[in-house]
Amino acid sequence: MTAQLDDRLFEALKGEMVPKFLATQDEAGVPNVVPVISIEPYDRQTLIFGNFLMAKTEANLKKNPKVSVTFITESLFGATIRGQFQGFQKVGAYADQISSGSFIRYNAYTGIRNAGSIKITDISEVFQLSKLDVLSGNLSSKFHLGPGRKHAQNQPIMHPLVMKKFGLIPAVKVMAFPDDQGFPWAVPVMSIQPAAPDVLVFRKKPMEPYLKNLRDRARVAACVITMEPVAFQVKGEYRDLGDKQGAIILNRAYHASPPFVGKEIVNK
Repeated sequence: MTAQLDDRLFEALKGEMVPKFLATQDEAGVPNVVPVISIEPYDRQTLIFGNFLMAKTEANLKKNPKVSVTFITESLFGATIRGQFQGFQKVGAYADQISSGSFIRYNAYTGIRNAGSIKITDISEVFQLSKLDVLSGNLSSKFHLGPGRKHAQNQPIMHPLVMKKFGLIPAVKVMAFPDDQGFPWAVPVMSIQPAAPDVLVFRKKPMEPYLKNLRDRARVAACVITMEPVAFQVKGEYRDLGDKQGAIILNRAYHASPPFVGKEIVNK
C-alpha cells in the first residue's frame, strides 16, 4: 500500500459524477457508509469533501477520526483509501475548492456548511472489474439465496423499494466493516442481492482480497446508490457462508440520499 495518489487515482477522484463513499464508525465500532460525491483530491496526500446533510457522519468524526473512502468509476476501476479526518473548515482553500464545484454550485437543496479534509494514510491495490464480473456476481447471488435465507429472522427491515434497489444490477453497492487496524473499511461489493427483507447475500469473488479482514459476526453497513440517484443504507451483522458467499443479517435501514439523509426507514 502507498500513501500518495498516483495520476490515475487523482483523475478518477476528480470526477464529479464518480460514485464515492465515506465510511466512519461510532464509539461502539458500528460502521456507517454513505455516498459523498463531493469527495475530491486537494493534493496527492489530501482528500476534501463538502459537509452536506451528513449528521451521522459528522457525529462519528467527532468521536473517531479514522475513515476510509472507496470509489468505482464507470469503467469499474477503483480503490479503497484509509485516512485520518483532519477537521472542518468554514473558510479557506478547502472550502473555496469544494464550493466552486458544480455539484455544490448547482445543488437543488442547499450549500455546504463547511469542508472536511482527510489525510491519506494508505491506499489499497487498485481493482479493475469487468461487466462480466458484475453480471455473473449478481446472477450467482440470485441463484444461491437459500443459505442466506436460513438466517432470516422474518423481520421487515427492508421496505420493498429498498429491496428492489439492492436487487438492481446497474447500481453501485458498497460494504463497510471494521478492519484489523481499527478503521472502517469500505469496498464495493457489486454482487449484493436481497435474500429476505432482513438478509442480503453476496458472492465474494472477485473482491476476496479486499474482504480478508471481514470476520464472522462483524458489524457491517451496506449502501446502494442507483442511477436516479437514490441511495439507501442498511446495517447488521456478517455471516460467513463459506468460501464463495457471505450474508448480512440486517437490523436497521436508512435513507442515504436527499432530502431524508440519515432518516431510519421503519417498515411495518
